[in-house]
Amino acid sequence: MSNYSKQHRGERDAYESYFKGMDASMQQKVALTTAYFPTRGRIADMGSGSGRGTFDLARLYSELELVGVDINPVSVARSHETFQRPNLSYVVGDIAEQVFPENSLDGILNSSVLHHVTSFNQFDVRRVFDTFDNQVAQLKSGGVIIIRDFVIPEGAQRVWLELPNQDGADNGAVEGLSTAALFERFARDWRSSVNPATTVPFLRLASSQSGWNRYEVALRAATEFILRKDYRADWDAELLEEYTYLSQAEFEAAFRARGLRIVCSMPLWNPWIVQNRFVGRFLLFDLNGLPLHFPPTNYLIAGEKVAAEAGVELVESQPSLLASPQFLQLKSYLHQPSQRQFELVERASQTMDLLPWFESNGQLFILAKKDFPRPIINACADHPNLNRATRSGYITEPISAIVKSDETPMAVVERLLHERAGIGSDAIREIGDPLAYFTSPGGLNEQVVARLVEIEPCPGLAMATPNYTRFTDAGTVRELDAGQTLRACHVGGMFDARLEINLYRLFRALARPVGPWIGAPITLTQQQDSVSCSETQAVLSPLANEVFTLVENPATPQFLLLTQGLFIERNAAGKTIATVPFEYVTPREFSKNTATAIPVLKTEQGVFIGLEHRDLPAAQTFTPSARLAVVPAWRLPFAVTHIAELPPFLTQMMRREFSLALRQIWELGGAYFPTPGVTPEIVYPFAIEVEARDLSNSALQWASLSDVIAHLDLLKDAHSLIVICRLAHALGLMDF
Repeated sequence: MSNYSKQHRGERDAYESYFKGMDASMQQKVALTTAYFPTRGRIADMGSGSGRGTFDLARLYSELELVGVDINPVSVARSHETFQRPNLSYVVGDIAEQVFPENSLDGILNSSVLHHVTSFNQFDVRRVFDTFDNQVAQLKSGGVIIIRDFVIPEGAQRVWLELPNQDGADNGAVEGLSTAALFERFARDWRSSVNPATTVPFLRLASSQSGWNRYEVALRAATEFILRKDYRADWDAELLEEYTYLSQAEFEAAFRARGLRIVCSMPLWNPWIVQNRFVGRFLLFDLNGLPLHFPPTNYLIAGEKVAAEAGVELVESQPSLLASPQFLQLKSYLHQPSQRQFELVERASQTMDLLPWFESNGQLFILAKKDFPRPIINACADHPNLNRATRSGYITEPISAIVKSDETPMAVVERLLHERAGIGSDAIREIGDPLAYFTSPGGLNEQVVARLVEIEPCPGLAMATPNYTRFTDAGTVRELDAGQTLRACHVGGMFDARLEINLYRLFRALARPVGPWIGAPITLTQQQDSVSCSETQAVLSPLANEVFTLVENPATPQFLLLTQGLFIERNAAGKTIATVPFEYVTPREFSKNTATAIPVLKTEQGVFIGLEHRDLPAAQTFTPSARLAVVPAWRLPFAVTHIAELPPFLTQMMRREFSLALRQIWELGGAYFPTPGVTPEIVYPFAIEVEARDLSNSALQWASLSDVIAHLDLLKDAHSLIVICRLAHALGLMDF
């Protein structure tokens, strides 16, 4: 036990109480991370504690060996007794040391544990870097390391923290103190790498609010207090720990330097914590009195170990306006009724997506391209990064291609599966019907044709994708657990829109339950007003309306920009190993960010959603009609710089454009890229509960959500497909 003995919370009864509180959130933690792991091999859960999270992982993957590692023999003994499976074991070990042989693990999970490495080693941050070295050494090539912990918040060094002083006593036991008095107790007693031997310096100032205190204090110290202020029962133990030990940039630099390709790096704002422990419980301002956003509640980074010569990041250099595009074309269309000019960007030929799938021992698997280079998602670094997520530029996506029209559809499917996934025609059981939809019809003249393809089971497949790119490699085609991949979309861990659309379609086609929703929980209030709806099929498939004509000699583009960026691939040593130009499109006056918002309400009749009917030239290019049913969406101005600013923005837009008042608003899963081969556009989806009494004043078309799910293939807009499936999933309406 040595340095970690101060963590000890007593004998078995004390541990039971501690683990009971911890396990309440363990399921979400597990689901948040598991999509990154392989479905076979050996995974170490570092700091496994109660063993519950390790057990949950073992239940998900029967072919995956799980080993829980904890330095506390009491924890390990309890885990052995309580959680037993053939593919599960526990060992006593120090996660900072090399517990397993080199190159022996397929994955390592560190969930809320690495801050113990510094806290119980004299706050020595170097111990974390030593831990990284040892853990990466234990990983095989292609293995994944995941850290879910805390992060030093970005922003001003010093802030004003305002806290209520009337919600408890001025002195006495911790349990009865006011929040302000608790902060002053915290400042007196807490130690960290920043103040290892002194109190936390602060200034007590007058607040403009009656019953509140204002403190000028370092943002990092304010965050440490905010994150622990509600853990009063274990206050003395929590006070021994320093939660924030590295910044996001420091985590990312440490990963890249050790040959880890960052799958995803993102701060997290747990919606329950924000709503129940942040809102109205404290205020943060900069020293000019301007409000600040809440600090993250957690942080997630996932990295994949790659060969020394392989790329770990794709970054843009020298973006410039494109005078003579070679790949993309910009065209203009005149909307006859309004005489407005619409612009669309298109690329040659047809886009096809294939999602091969199979079942093995009752588990549903898909094949997808993993680590495929899509550098455009890292374009426009000067645009606001609303959720502060960082990505390497290598993503997971369906098996896709730009195809010519002179082949029969079945011949194209067979050829692509053979060329890009090594699947012969004899391994194909059934090729599903096509689903055609528009990836982003407000700016892209692109219709994707997607097919589900049942294949013979091929457990353990990991085939190098033929490298038709100009980067060092194009990743691998490998099996992924369908349910876990879908869950990763809910939390921003998988961010390709077309993969998610295909996954939902697969579950519906097989009438398989989609499993639990792990995004923000959505609870609707039943309203008394009735809802007048049109027939669902009429809502989803509006009457034909051919209203656009091609403009032969268009004026200077007003809305879209064609840009060429030079994208650099770097290895772990920071050496440039490839330089490739790419063309892409962005809005002229807006950022690369888009927000979608699905209006929803509940009455005794059921749950209802609202959609727009819009004329869009992309639809008329491929079909006899320009009119589509679409979810309300807005390109965001550069002034919107943080995801926390979207709820008030969407509230305003819903009132202004649709005469709808908001009741509640929820993030509807993670952000996604609609078509990362053409644009860096990233979409932030929301669900908005609206007032039923306002519907008569709204131009939206209303339909039963259950009926929409039953006729989902009538929808042709990718944004609508994603938000409707996610909303139905969150409300428990997607299981069959």
